[in-house]
Formats: sequence, structure tokens, C-alpha cells
Amino acid sequence: MRGAHRHRPVRAPLRLRLVRRPTHLDSVCSMNARAVLLPFLFLAPSLLAQVDLAQFEAIKMEGFEKSRVMAHLDHLVNRIGPRLTSSDNLTIACEWARDEFAAMGLSDSRLEQWGEMEVGFNRGPWWGRITAPIEKELVFGTDAWSAGTKGPARGSVVLSPKTEEELAAMRSKIKGAWVLGVPGALLTKVADAVDEEGGLGIVATTRDHLVQTSGNSRLAWAKLPKTVVVRVRKDLYEEMRAMAEEGKAVEVEFDVQNHFRKGPIPQFNVIADIRGTEKPDEYVVVGGHIDSWDGASGTTDNGTGTATTMEAARILMAIGAKPRRSIRFMLWGGEEQGLLGSRAWVQAHKDEMGNYSACLVHDGGTNYVSGIAGMKEMRPQLDTAFAHVLKMGGELKFAIREIDAFRPIGSDHEAFTAVGVPGFFWDQAGRADYNHTHHTQYDTYAAAIPEYQMHTAVVVATGALGIANLPDMLSRENMKVERGFGGMRNRSRRTLGVELGDDGVTISGVTADSVAAKSGLLAGDKLMQVDDIKIAGQDDLRRALAAGGVEKAIVVLRAGAEVKLQAKFER
Repeated sequence: MRGAHRHRPVRAPLRLRLVRRPTHLDSVCSMNARAVLLPFLFLAPSLLAQVDLAQFEAIKMEGFEKSRVMAHLDHLVNRIGPRLTSSDNLTIACEWARDEFAAMGLSDSRLEQWGEMEVGFNRGPWWGRITAPIEKELVFGTDAWSAGTKGPARGSVVLSPKTEEELAAMRSKIKGAWVLGVPGALLTKVADAVDEEGGLGIVATTRDHLVQTSGNSRLAWAKLPKTVVVRVRKDLYEEMRAMAEEGKAVEVEFDVQNHFRKGPIPQFNVIADIRGTEKPDEYVVVGGHIDSWDGASGTTDNGTGTATTMEAARILMAIGAKPRRSIRFMLWGGEEQGLLGSRAWVQAHKDEMGNYSACLVHDGGTNYVSGIAGMKEMRPQLDTAFAHVLKMGGELKFAIREIDAFRPIGSDHEAFTAVGVPGFFWDQAGRADYNHTHHTQYDTYAAAIPEYQMHTAVVVATGALGIANLPDMLSRENMKVERGFGGMRNRSRRTLGVELGDDGVTISGVTADSVAAKSGLLAGDKLMQVDDIKIAGQDDLRRALAAGGVEKAIVVLRAGAEVKLQAKFER
């Protein structure tokens, strides 16, 4: 394994101080006094490897009494807004974060380009309503990188055909109308008919009360999407459909201001360092992804992780921390499209990864950081690095877990574990429901919990400093990394058993005896659709696996032709 090294016992260098020579008066010291002093002397070397107690108290005071974590979050998600990869907002957010790191006093705060997008996308306001036979506001969404209306588009609602024959018979009714409820198998053909006949667009439904946002970023400027497709919240959709099926004249109006921008548009990661005093060329990475989906403000995914990363940097600079190793703060772009920013950066710096001790990623929402999990060989070092955190009072407890392997869950730390660097995704706990906000209309500033955000920033700052101050880099002895797709953030915990390429849809590997292998999926297949969900990235695959029953209809592109397969899960 690149950069692996044998684990050595955690042992700090002995620090000496000058003392006067003993005199006759020292003989008055009793044996009891020496009994008190000797244990302290034996404990001192191990204590020196931890964050100094005075430093920890300073971190807590700065993080709890002078916190700026919610101010970072407020500016990011309320003033800048959602930060879709390729959007103007993401570029603005990266420049702002770079300037904030520089203002804190970190060294070499910068943007590093990881790639470029052929087509940019900026979302403006959107609204919709039923105008007849009743008037009612509609809650709905559209995919990123999808077509918008040309101003308010009002028209009648026509029920979708169920077969190609029905589609041919009703073409004349499509002009100036919205087509309601298109089956997945007919979606492309109905979309073509809407474009050809002058229809306004397609009205689809969500699976429940959550309006999820996704989208396909792989567009060509010469072939931009034309058909407007809106997904209305399920209860409102069913109300609208019931009226149409009763023969009532239903009319709706949508105004969707989606805008494309011609590229190439450069995409960036944000990087800033606290330079190490003894081993400046060895690093501990602290980070999260700064991009988001744009159906809301991108707060819990991952404004919260961006804010705690910035706050951890601010805290350490404010207390004058002088870590032995460098602490590198990183905010990656393109995570939602398949860890694009982190993977590109790691590959560009692959030969340096032997000098990276750990990567700590906060990307699990606003719940407080409640623990960290690593191989048993890392346990002594983690116990040392987090010694003060483990003893923190209050209800927000912290624990260290031992695992037999690092497993994929779909965040940027995996770019590091893939090349042998211990990459950690914090355990989190608390009252927030991550699935309620994750990529939904509820992912707004109001979802963030200030006391959790402050606590997390304190833990992240302490842990980063503690790992940076260890005598040795974290052990990589017996470090195991599982490949594949799926994990703790997939609500159904269904694992297909595939490894995806950087584009998030092309299968680069299939696990033996997995659901994917049994269903006939092959390396090189490009995922197109699962059930009625088009697959444009890892998030779409997560949603498709989590939804519905145990059997899944999968469409892949293989050697230029569409192939239909059937996958079956145990639960």
C-alpha cells in the first residue's frame, strides 16, 4: 500500500527542564511526597502527545463563547445560496471561502482547479399553481441542468397515454397543454411529442412529501434539454390527477427560470494550510464539500460541513495553535456528481499521499459529531488524539469505534482511502432527521442546529490538532478498504455491488456474488435508468435503490445499445 508504515507505540519525546542541584534541605521531602510525584513523571510522556489541556480549554472557549460557525453558514447558504456544480454561485462561494481563510491568517489560501464543465446551469425563481377548477399553490421541483419555461406557461392538463398507440391518437391534444403522469417507459417518446406538437411540458410526481433534486451534468451545448419536466409533491399531484380523471377541466401554470451557460467553466477546490512547526510536509486534512444541489439552499448537504471546517480553522488560528504537522483545510467541488473535486485532486497529488496522516470529512448534516471509527491498530493513537474530547461532559458524548474495514458511503474521504490514506467520515447523532433535508426542499438554514454546529467545530478542531501532534502518522497496518457502492447514508442500506467511475454512472468493477453480478451487470456498462428514475449520478442511484420494492428494472448502455436487466434484493 502506497505510503504504508509499521505502527509504533504512541510515545512523545521527553521534554526536559533545568533544575537546581539538590541541597541538604531537600532531605526533608518525605516518602509520601515522592510517591505523589513519581506517577506524574511516568504519565508525562503520554500526556505530551495529546492536545495540551490549556489548548483544549482555549478551543472550547473560542468555539462556544466566540463562535462564528452559524455566521459562516448564514453567509454561505442565505447570502450566496445553493451551489450547484457549474453554477455562478459555486464559483462565488469558493472565492469567498478562500478569502475568509486568508483573513483568518492561514497560509497559501487558494483555489486549485480540478476540472471544467461544458455547460453551466443557474437556477432562478420558480413557482406553480392550479388555476382551475380551483386555485392552489403547488410545491414542485425540476432537475438541475433541465429546461425551464419561457415565462409563465399556463395551459390545460391532459392525462398521459399508457401506450404508444394512445400517444399517436392524442397528439393533437398536446399543443398548449401539460401532460400529466408519464410512465417511465414512454418518457422519451412523450417528451419528443411535447416538443414536436407545441406542448408546455410534463407534470410528474414525487414518491412522497419530499421533493428531491438531482440532474445530469453531462450536457453538450449543441444539444441542450428542451422539454420542461416538473415533479409535483405527491399529495398535490394526486389531487390534480383525481380531478382530471373525474373529467374536470384542470388548468395549471408554471414559471421555471432555469438558465444554461456556455462553457467551458472552470471548477475549483478551496485549500488553505496551518503550517506544521516540525513536520510541515506531513498533513492532516480537514474538509467537506462546498457544492450542493439547488432545490433549496444546500444547508445540511453540505453547508454545515463547510461551516464547521471553516470554523475549526478559525478556532485554531485564534488560539495560536502550532501543530507539529500541517493541517490542510479543503473544501471540494463536484462531490454530488461523483466526488469529482476530491478524486481529481488526490490523483493529481497521488505521489504525495504517503505524507498524509488522515483525512477528516464532515458531510453528514447538522447532527453533532459523536465519534470516529478506525482500524484497531489505529486505536491507541486515536485515543491519544481525542483524549480530552472523550472526557467532555454534557449530553453530547464522543466514542471511538473499531472497524474491520473502511466501507464506501459516498463522500470525499473515499478519494483518500482509495490511495491508502486513512479517511474518516464522522459518526453523528442528534435530533435532526438527515433524510428529511438531504437534497430536498427542506434543506434550508432553518434546519441547522446551532449548538450541534458549535460542538462539532470544537471536536473537529481538537481532533485535527491532536492527530497533527502525534509522534507518528496514523498507523496503516492492516488497513482495509472495501470497494463498491452503498452504505450508511442509503436509507434502505441496499448495496448493488458495483464500483463506479469518476462520472458516477459507468461501472468500473462488479463485486463477485453481488446483486449486480447476479443480475448480469458488467464492467463498462453505463447506468441509464433504475425503475422510473434516470441515473445521472450516484445520488440518483441511491434514491432508486432506496425506493420501492426489492425488484429493480435496470437499463444500461452496453456497446452502444440499451440492455434491460432485472435485479433482486433480499430486502
